[in-house]
Amino acid sequence: MSISSTDRPAVLGGTPVRGHDYPSWPVWDDGERGRLSDVLEAGGWWQGDGDVAASFAQRFADYHGARFGLALTNGTHTLEAALIACDIGEGDEVIVPGMTFVASAGAVLSVNATPVLVDIDSESLCIDVAAAEAAITSRTRAIVGVHVAGAAADLDALTDLCARRGLRLIEDCAHAHGTFWRGRGVGSWGDFGSFSMQRSKLMTAGEGGVLVCNDEELRDRAWAYADCGRAKGEWFYHHPTHGSNLRMTEWQGAVLQAQLDRFPEQNRIRNVNAIALNAAIAEVPGLRPQARDPRMDMQGNYCWVMHYDAEEFAGLPLRGFEEALRAEGVPMGVSYPSLGELAVFRERNFGPRLRANAPTFDDAALHLPCAEHAAASTVWLQHRLLLAERDDVLDVARAAARIQASAGDVARQWADA
Repeated sequence: MSISSTDRPAVLGGTPVRGHDYPSWPVWDDGERGRLSDVLEAGGWWQGDGDVAASFAQRFADYHGARFGLALTNGTHTLEAALIACDIGEGDEVIVPGMTFVASAGAVLSVNATPVLVDIDSESLCIDVAAAEAAITSRTRAIVGVHVAGAAADLDALTDLCARRGLRLIEDCAHAHGTFWRGRGVGSWGDFGSFSMQRSKLMTAGEGGVLVCNDEELRDRAWAYADCGRAKGEWFYHHPTHGSNLRMTEWQGAVLQAQLDRFPEQNRIRNVNAIALNAAIAEVPGLRPQARDPRMDMQGNYCWVMHYDAEEFAGLPLRGFEEALRAEGVPMGVSYPSLGELAVFRERNFGPRLRANAPTFDDAALHLPCAEHAAASTVWLQHRLLLAERDDVLDVARAAARIQASAGDVARQWADA
């Protein structure tokens, strides 16, 4: 993968590495169209009248090695239902990693509990299990283990910690459809596994979520909350507990049935291409791929992530490197910020539900060095590029190498802009 000194990056006026775009997302075909038509014709458009969404959720659970699957409205609500089913609420603490989407902690606030933010492993970007253990108090009830960009958190250490300390483990698998850890799908290791089907995810119906678990009693509690507080097998208007309405529609279930039909092959292609790109990018000075734990059999790459060292690129800031990659035709994502930097936590903007008993946060505890560094030094690329042919995927490494070879000029141009 040699780069000549005359091969100037596109940001400096050279010809972009990519002359055409990567595969688009979402992917759909007559499979989605036909299943939607079937639901339309059948007339059962909500879960109460059909079995499309429910059977999808069970198929999805089976794929990941879990006993039960519930088809819900979105990934935020799956987390909320899991917390409710685990009887977590006011006065309780839930440990959440500092690099994740805000919903991982927001769901904890939604049940009136307190999210306790802890730092991450600097290489995998997933929760630092030692930091989680250090944060346990007498009020701690659960840990939310987030599988970031499809990389599994250390499930051996997390399950051991939760078993020793009597805590619930809720896996946030929004990024990790198809990630397998020692032969079992993520989501099946903890008390619950929460998956999102939002538009950008590896399977999508625009919105939607699936909650998986292995315990029938927990399954029934979660469904009771999602189904307006109804009791399984009881009269339709019998509501013995408080609940909400978090049911997925049959329309979404139809789309997701078709998405699941093609997912295993898509997941295989993304996985092998990600491994090849990991090896290629490691050859570029100043870049290294997100750590991939050898206990992970398969990584469902919600995105592809690499660490960036500005010193190896003549001091070019991260945003300058991202702009240069974008100019080469590489589809860019963006890193999450550290949760500790968000105004919702720093300014305690928790809304009316928590006015009287809002959780308190020590500002010092919101300083999460590894999460903050990762937010400022990792590059996130859209997963659709991993569905391309192998040589097209490796164009990412070629683009990065040509930027690195002209880093001084790129840095000067960025500074003058």
